[in-house]
Amino acid sequence: MGRGSREAHPIMVRTPEIRPRSLSGIAAACRAVLSPVSLRRVSTPESRSSTAATEPDLRMRIDARVAERRGDDRPPSANAVDAVDAVDERAAARRASVPRARHAAARGRGPAVLRARSGWRTVISLLCGVLLVILLRTFVVASYYIPSGSMEPTLHGCTGCEPDLVVVDKVGFRLGQVGRGDVVVINRPPLAPKEDDKLIKRVIGLPGDTVSAHGGTVYIGSQPLQEPYLNPTCGGTGAFAPVLVAAGHFFLLGDNRCDSFDSRRFGSISRSSIVGRAFAVIWPIKHLRWL
Repeated sequence: MGRGSREAHPIMVRTPEIRPRSLSGIAAACRAVLSPVSLRRVSTPESRSSTAATEPDLRMRIDARVAERRGDDRPPSANAVDAVDAVDERAAARRASVPRARHAAARGRGPAVLRARSGWRTVISLLCGVLLVILLRTFVVASYYIPSGSMEPTLHGCTGCEPDLVVVDKVGFRLGQVGRGDVVVINRPPLAPKEDDKLIKRVIGLPGDTVSAHGGTVYIGSQPLQEPYLNPTCGGTGAFAPVLVAAGHFFLLGDNRCDSFDSRRFGSISRSSIVGRAFAVIWPIKHLRWL
């Protein structure tokens, strides 16, 4: 051929021949062929598409976690916000399911059962209230109407009128001492009228005292007793002989000395006969006062 014509000649690349001369050479050649570089995974279109599909979901999860745990000011992506909202809604639904289950159980019991329980509670409350009143009246305080006019003008009482209602302390009397001048309620003495279950009088003589009266005045031993509470229309106390008050006993007189059935008739009374000490008038309202 001439110089103007060109012929295509194949390019021949000569690769070096590996000619192992021994077993060690063969092993070295195998290591070269099977090296990690030669076995590197080749990226295919299918693997690239699956990786691209999972990347947004992974990024969304990462953004949501970072924003939740670190309190990041930067708002996460819309998909991350939707994922977090969905988680919150599921948690709220789980929390709300517990009260709903309880209400459903209560509804399943029926209104009849609930009404029965309410009725039993009312009955138990009434019984407890009655028991409390009984205990208070028996051991703590009690109230008594004045049966007669023997304590006028301190306490008002008469047949067919509105008598005073007094409150009596039962605890303080038993824990403390009975003092001279105390107004006390006593159980009916044997010689008292049977229509009177309780009497109310004033303590005049204490255990060991010698009580007497002459000239309209009461004497404890030889000392006159000042009594501003007496009914002035009676002109004082009628005379009576000296009385020695025994141990554990008390000498009682009414404030209305000219109309009182008291220790001048039935003698001294024992401490065990005293119910308690009257400390207040609570009825009628116009007579409301401490004693």
